[in-house]
Amino acid sequence: MRFGFRELIFVLLLVATPIASYITLFAPRNQMIAEARAEVRQKQAKLQQLEASTRSIEDLGAEIDKLSEAVEVFEQKLPAEREVEVILKQVWEMASKHQLTPKSVRTDKPVLETGYSELPIKMVILGDFDGFYAFLLDLEKLQRITRMPSMKLVKQQNKDAQDGQMQAEIILSIFFEPQDGKTPDGGSRS
Repeated sequence: MRFGFRELIFVLLLVATPIASYITLFAPRNQMIAEARAEVRQKQAKLQQLEASTRSIEDLGAEIDKLSEAVEVFEQKLPAEREVEVILKQVWEMASKHQLTPKSVRTDKPVLETGYSELPIKMVILGDFDGFYAFLLDLEKLQRITRMPSMKLVKQQNKDAQDGQMQAEIILSIFFEPQDGKTPDGGSRS
């Protein structure tokens, strides 16, 4: 038997067929199968986590009721949009009560979130540090949810200032529930 050009081509075709099949068919299938197995393992792990967490909760209904009550307590601390001015007035009166002079009060654009909004208020207050400290303690006791993300205190250096006089620049954020999906500036929420 002679081994010629035809036979060489035939042998090459015989060898190339399984290689081409592996590259075009089997390798992509194996990758898809591996991805599907990884996804199944991930979902099984989530199911095991869910089973473990539900086993630790004896009465799921009672736990849901307890969490619903906690949500209601926080919602009660969120004033309606129309009550934001009332809270701002309370803050102003607290500052006056502690012999502090609000120099300026400016509201920024509200930060909109799902279910609530946050209204940042920039305030500059002048007065005695002890009065400012008492003001902060009263501010902490407010029934509504507020936070102070920024505060800058500067000691008064002019010759008329008494010892302990300072200027405070604070940002006070008041959380509230927008009414009818509208923002305080009249725009609609998206």
